[in-house]
Amino acid sequence: MTAAEPSEPTGLNDVGRLNDVGRRSRLPAGGTSTGTGTGVGTGVGVGVAAGSGPGPKGRRTRLRLLDEVERRCLAAPYLTVAVADVARAVNTSPGTFYHYFPDLPSAVAEVAERHMEQFEQVTALAAALVRADAALEPCERFVRAFHDFWTGRRGLLETIVLASRDEDPRVFRVLLDAMKRLTHVLSVAVVDGHPVGLAGSLVMMLVLSAARREGFARDGAPLEDLIRSQAQIIHLGLATRPAPHG
Repeated sequence: MTAAEPSEPTGLNDVGRLNDVGRRSRLPAGGTSTGTGTGVGTGVGVGVAAGSGPGPKGRRTRLRLLDEVERRCLAAPYLTVAVADVARAVNTSPGTFYHYFPDLPSAVAEVAERHMEQFEQVTALAAALVRADAALEPCERFVRAFHDFWTGRRGLLETIVLASRDEDPRVFRVLLDAMKRLTHVLSVAVVDGHPVGLAGSLVMMLVLSAARREGFARDGAPLEDLIRSQAQIIHLGLATRPAPHG
């Protein structure tokens, strides 16, 4: 198998950005965020002085808030989540939430980072199928792992699918980067066709079908059949063909 190492994939960037209106609607009274917009995973929110972190009680409160954001965002797209509901669920106030997080997207981005670290196991299976010249069996293992990963994470998956409605880059960037890495890994196996175009199309096929697999089931294609069909598509798209004789 011969294929050139492609440049960083960019074809998935157009899938979406984030809706600033949705973000502003979740800001505290006053209407502007005092966050830097880069507070992903920093642990420092609006009301925590730079250079100092919260104490033990504050860390527990912050973790409870983050866990509640996670619970809600795994079940539904984050644009449906309201800070007031998160705060109420952990018996605190929206003001307390904004003490630890600049805004809701900052907290959601931390949640996404937690889960996208685990997604690397799926990416590793993609690398394995590339090394196996996209044989059918490793293709099926990869597709199954992809669908298994998104089971129970449908809210994050919907964030990818619906991202074109949201203009704040923080949450989507975390998810997009994981899909771009997966595209890059698969693109190395492309021999016939544009590496990023073909690999990115395969990744988006998986994303959209994982988000709509109940619809496939209603139309007569249950998950097992869907997995086998998509493994076949990836196999046909990436497997090296023997050179014709003569």
